[in-house]
Amino acid sequence: MKNIFKTLLFSLLATFALVSCNKDDEIKKPAASTQADFSYTVSNDGYFPCTVTFTNKSLNANSYSWNFGNGTTSTEVNPAVTFDTPGVYTITLTCTGDNSVYYNNLTKTIQVIVKDPNAGKTHVMYYTTRSSTGGDVWMVILDGNNPVPQRFNATQLERPYGIAVDTATKKVFVADYYNERIVRYDADGKNETVILDAAVPGQEIVGSPQGIIVIKDKLYFGSPNGIYRCNLDGTSPEKFINLESTGASYPLDLYYVASTKTFYFANDKTDYEGGLFKVNFDGTGLTKIIPDIDNTAIEVDTVNNKIYAVTYSQDGTLFSENGVYMMNLDGSGVTKIGDFGAKATWGIALDQKEKNLYWSFKTSNENPDGKIIRSNPDGSGQTDWLTGASPHAMIITDIKL
Repeated sequence: MKNIFKTLLFSLLATFALVSCNKDDEIKKPAASTQADFSYTVSNDGYFPCTVTFTNKSLNANSYSWNFGNGTTSTEVNPAVTFDTPGVYTITLTCTGDNSVYYNNLTKTIQVIVKDPNAGKTHVMYYTTRSSTGGDVWMVILDGNNPVPQRFNATQLERPYGIAVDTATKKVFVADYYNERIVRYDADGKNETVILDAAVPGQEIVGSPQGIIVIKDKLYFGSPNGIYRCNLDGTSPEKFINLESTGASYPLDLYYVASTKTFYFANDKTDYEGGLFKVNFDGTGLTKIIPDIDNTAIEVDTVNNKIYAVTYSQDGTLFSENGVYMMNLDGSGVTKIGDFGAKATWGIALDQKEKNLYWSFKTSNENPDGKIIRSNPDGSGQTDWLTGASPHAMIITDIKL
């Protein structure tokens, strides 16, 4: 009887196990879910203009739709998008999956912050003047109102023919041609410091500086026979590009285009060869854009690829009259867009932010009978923006005061 009971029990268990195995065989594996996912990197430390490059990490998707929050979209797997203005942009990736299971996660949304490098900065023009008692430095806040010049503290300048700004250290540099010095100020006009002086042993290399510009952590300036440089505190002065016996010996004004690593400069015609030139940052590729002309000030429009040159007339050249000229980067398309006064113009500045061009107009060297003219970038709409001054060098920048 017990054996019959055991046999029946074993038979029942075996049948149950067989049925269970058959049911397990009938259960299919779940479909793989789709997961929208991505990472990104940002150029220029997140300051506009910057490019955001996306790396797609989505799982089990067969198509993608991106919305970058700036009016542009993409269906690429790993797109890149450039943001030209600051702001907070909502980025959305929507995936199409292989199936419609309920646990699909088809969308991922994040926000990318594009920063404004000029946040907290003031839009300013700095310019220099000359009088019978010496030279001065001034600043005007460009806020759309009538200009209100603010004079730097007492200065030790004589003929300040070059000016540059370093926004990182909030310093203003002035090249004093006559005294053979370079002088530094705080952005608000305080703390005058002579950083290079040809009268100091070991600093004779400063010569007679005129054109001056800041590139990263160095100060570059034009002086007879070359482009020179030093640290921002004046230490380690050296001749950077030797222009002696090249036909381009004295850069009166300098402009540097970072994207092409190129200097543009105006050469003195009074005592040297004259001409408008460019040269690579490493000193190679010296090119005479226009020969012989007597330039005193230049500006380069890197957006529209134009050069502005203030030049005296020269027989046999395209510059038959004194004036402010605009041309292409190769010297073609020369067009006169304005006049300057009886004395040399040492300053011209393009305000890319407000789309204005400024240049100095001098009637005499030392009397306050000159002005700063403002116009559209093509020279139209000229107006006497600031009068009653003897303006020389000028520069426009955004800086924290």
